[in-house]
Amino acid sequence: MRLGRYQDPYGSFRYTLATQVDVNSIDHCNSIDQESQSPTQPLAKVLGEKLSISQETTPRAPKVDMRSRSPLSHDDEEMLEIDEVNQRLMESDSDSGSAPSTEQSSLFSSRTTSISSVESTAGLKRAPDWSPPPPPAVKRKVSCTPVVNLPQVGKSQNPSSSKFSVELDIVHIAHCEKAQGALDRHKLAWGTIFELARGVTRGMWTFQDMTDHRLKKLEGSNAQSAWKVATVMADKVPSAMGAPSELWSEYDREQVALVENKGRGLGTMGQWEGKDHWYGGKIQQAARVVKAGASFKFELEKPEIRRSHRFARFLGSRRILQVRVPDNLTYDKVGSALREFVISSKFVLCGRVFVPFHAKEGSMYLFETNDNIDRKANLGDGDGHRLALYQFIKWHNPLSLNWQQPISKWSTRWALGLSTSVPTIEFPPENILFISDQHAVDWGKGKPPAEKIMTDGCGYISGAALTAIMRVMKYSSRPTAVQGRIAGAKGMWVLHPDPAHQIADGPPTIWIRESQNKINLGSLHEVDSAHRIFDLLAPSRVTGPSRLSSQTLVNLAHGRVPLSVLKDLMADGLHEEVRQLTEWSGPDSMLMVWRAVEQAGRVVTSRLRRRIAGQARALGLGQLRPNEELAAEIDDSDDVAVSSSLGNSVNRGRNPYSGEPLTLHESVLELLQAGFHPLKLDRLFYKLEYVVTQVLDDYIEKFHIPVKESLEAYIIPDPYGVLEEGQVHFRSSELITDPESGTQMDTVTGPVLVWRNPTRLPSDVQKVTAVSHPKLANYFDVIVFPVKGERSLASYLGGGDYDGDTVTLVWSKRLVENFNTAPLCTAPAGLSDDFEREVEHVKDFDKRVYELSSKKEARIALQKVLLLGLAETKVGLYSKFHDLAVYERGYASAAAIRLAYMFTTCLDASKTGLRVKAHVFEQDRKSCGNRKPYYMVALEQKTEGLTVSKRKGSTPYILDALVDEGRRLRDDFLKQYSVLRSSSTKTADYDLTSPYISASRRATQASHAGFHILQENLSIVKAHVQRAYGDWQAAVALQKKTSEGKGSSDPKSQAIQKSVQHFARRPEVLFFSDEELKIIMASYAYHISNAFGFSVAFAELCAIKARVQGAVLFADRFAEVMCIPNNILRALSQAQDDVDD
Repeated sequence: MRLGRYQDPYGSFRYTLATQVDVNSIDHCNSIDQESQSPTQPLAKVLGEKLSISQETTPRAPKVDMRSRSPLSHDDEEMLEIDEVNQRLMESDSDSGSAPSTEQSSLFSSRTTSISSVESTAGLKRAPDWSPPPPPAVKRKVSCTPVVNLPQVGKSQNPSSSKFSVELDIVHIAHCEKAQGALDRHKLAWGTIFELARGVTRGMWTFQDMTDHRLKKLEGSNAQSAWKVATVMADKVPSAMGAPSELWSEYDREQVALVENKGRGLGTMGQWEGKDHWYGGKIQQAARVVKAGASFKFELEKPEIRRSHRFARFLGSRRILQVRVPDNLTYDKVGSALREFVISSKFVLCGRVFVPFHAKEGSMYLFETNDNIDRKANLGDGDGHRLALYQFIKWHNPLSLNWQQPISKWSTRWALGLSTSVPTIEFPPENILFISDQHAVDWGKGKPPAEKIMTDGCGYISGAALTAIMRVMKYSSRPTAVQGRIAGAKGMWVLHPDPAHQIADGPPTIWIRESQNKINLGSLHEVDSAHRIFDLLAPSRVTGPSRLSSQTLVNLAHGRVPLSVLKDLMADGLHEEVRQLTEWSGPDSMLMVWRAVEQAGRVVTSRLRRRIAGQARALGLGQLRPNEELAAEIDDSDDVAVSSSLGNSVNRGRNPYSGEPLTLHESVLELLQAGFHPLKLDRLFYKLEYVVTQVLDDYIEKFHIPVKESLEAYIIPDPYGVLEEGQVHFRSSELITDPESGTQMDTVTGPVLVWRNPTRLPSDVQKVTAVSHPKLANYFDVIVFPVKGERSLASYLGGGDYDGDTVTLVWSKRLVENFNTAPLCTAPAGLSDDFEREVEHVKDFDKRVYELSSKKEARIALQKVLLLGLAETKVGLYSKFHDLAVYERGYASAAAIRLAYMFTTCLDASKTGLRVKAHVFEQDRKSCGNRKPYYMVALEQKTEGLTVSKRKGSTPYILDALVDEGRRLRDDFLKQYSVLRSSSTKTADYDLTSPYISASRRATQASHAGFHILQENLSIVKAHVQRAYGDWQAAVALQKKTSEGKGSSDPKSQAIQKSVQHFARRPEVLFFSDEELKIIMASYAYHISNAFGFSVAFAELCAIKARVQGAVLFADRFAEVMCIPNNILRALSQAQDDVDD
């Protein structure tokens, strides 16, 4: 028996209530199979004394982190005595059949606790070594032929469930009672089970197909078995080509760490299973929602190593399931039906129960609870460390400590634990300090609005901590600032201004601003160590040059920048990029083209992102903050995915059969580096034409016009308070070359423009003065904003703050000198009247839920709150409404300003609880109709049913003018490109046909000598290639269909892939080695058809060409990270000019 204590969140009283151990729970605990063990258990045994995994199944006291454990106080001892009295009273009440207490018990305030919740998570390194026995397996009369994924409505009949238990409808993702027994008997690894379930959800096999004979072959660890699932289920012999990938080895590493239960998955514990600085949570288990008749179902996708986040590190990757929700399932009646479906359901995946806990931007997140369906808990598999939903809530955002939060904001705080991050260092609790914000000088008392908080979202961090992070991440130098998460806080942390705190040695210290702290966790001495680890999102760094966007162009034009200047910027950028792609003369010209293609497709960065999964931003690669307009707490920018149909490729960026890269730009690069020339190979010529077209379209459709004199960086508030209002400071850690004068500088000075995307209001671009201040000389690669003035400078820029916002800084004279800053645009009066306020605080929610008549109603109420992110927000529609109002009525018109604020308010709806009133939305929609601005219609492929909006006034609209100019330039460039074709050769490449011709000649000579077997072997090879060619021709002739969504593939693509796969099968021949066979097959395929040859044998044809050219061979991992520096190209270009002269 355990005793519990509770501090009433409203301060009115304190009392405790012991919990009654239900007999059924004890019986169930005794029924747990003591022989159960994880499939990875043999691995743990090999590790010897490294692990101390107990096999006992009797309850043990939760394991407490001794570093943070404190002795009981006198008051605590008194409370324990009172608890004992309460416990006896409750037992007597229970025996008599009466209610255990006359005191009202709130559902979420922990006034009534179950045996598993009385021990606070305070002080735990991880989940407890022993959680309460999971509820008895729910036995139902279910045949083994249910319609997979369709709702199997029922209830878990667990008499010992606390009021927190999951009283929701049971819905199968993939589950069958009989099959579950077989899976448990064979003790399959989780990755293997997931793959079996994935096949069921995809219709590849059924549960009846999971025979003992097949499952026996799948026993063992993930690395031993998971990769063999498809072949074993097809009764085929596993191929060596499908050898275990890093994914399945990572599953095993996580599994051993999970069973060990020392918090190793959180990181900061060094080497593990052959991996330095290892941390868990990198595997993403995903599914997608699809319509299934009148209801919905989940289709599982192949797990992949992608991004890591705090929740996955704490719980384990296998405990999290991300479910993608297509946009078309979130609107109108279908959206309402989907929301009703998910908030009332718990989802069963092979006996394990997953419950949704958050939704954001097209995804739902589910975690595995400690419930079981048709199975017994397996302590050897780590089941004893699973949590109930309410335990997870107490661990992350305890309601009792955050009762003053609006419940909508409380719901959005789940996103903090889902941010893509890398664990770095753990701070001692005494070195995590909380400090106040700086406010505008004119602000009095009370809570200030965001614009009056001059340090909103940015705290301090010691030099020792930054140095430690640098060492963990292996940066070349110490960053000035870092974006991250720690405890319940988020935002930026910048080097502390006190020189005493800037030294590289000593204990790490961090200062958290009041504006940063989103969740109250209580004493940090008592929380789980996961909350004291700094989860790094990104370091301070600079990218550039920046590119203009459609909204920025409208703002600049409104600020009196001449149209001619903006047209020139577009033309200059286009000419430069297209020139690099189309200058093909000279011995080194293909090197120039290679570099231009690599830059256009960001190929090396994309390859690195594939290899380092979710660490790209933390390592300083890629964009600072992709998609600013819809930027959220959850950053999926590192969530690199590949086509699921090709997911078995050893190198995820290639077709596993033909060897061709999956992206256009990579394919062009490999053709170039093999030695092909666009004028001698049709395939390369047309692919390059498509690259050029994409570059042109990027300018015209997205208005991505580069500005050479610009950069992007994170903004921070002035740590010394030395900048005056209207001043900024920027110093680069690397020299910046001025494109006009060629001079180099590290500090930008003079008048500059600053903005952050989106720029929907005239005042969202500000002209300020960049200065050099000696006090700020050590603050590199960040744009420092002043803390003086009536409001923060960041708030002028679309309501920005300092929690990780990136700002564009421009010093181009053509733009800066012509620009006039607009006065501040404030929200129109009465805007709040357009919204329904559903602002309910945690304490009010708690009270309302208690008054509900049933536990199921209470749970559904909680699920509604957790899944507020699924609500339809109208964000996309109000973005379109605003664009039309700007076009028709003007950028600074009252209508445009109102709709801009409607957009931003909808964007924050999940936090604020505001919803657009139905009649207001209908009025706004009717006022816009189906009209579109000219520049949008001009770019549409299909214009039927579209009405071109009429613009008032004689002045041409900037985007209309740029679209017309861009289309003119595009046509000119493509005409010039087509002229290049006239000088191309159309003969077959002898280098590629030579291997087949040579083999044919040798076979003929052998036949003349009476040795016919060689000719027979060659005939078999040719027949095999010709059959594949017939399949390929039929596939190419099919009509392409529109893809139904992510992960799906149209029949034409599937048929082509099958023909490629058929070609890759080697025919049975005796007198050709495997290497000779590959070369001859590729050469003959090219001999039949150029397009067919490259479609089925891309890599081999490139290898043939490269060998003829005198190739230097090196492994793929070297090729993937190689690039050509600009200074090398400049040197080659200069040398060529000298030769020409």
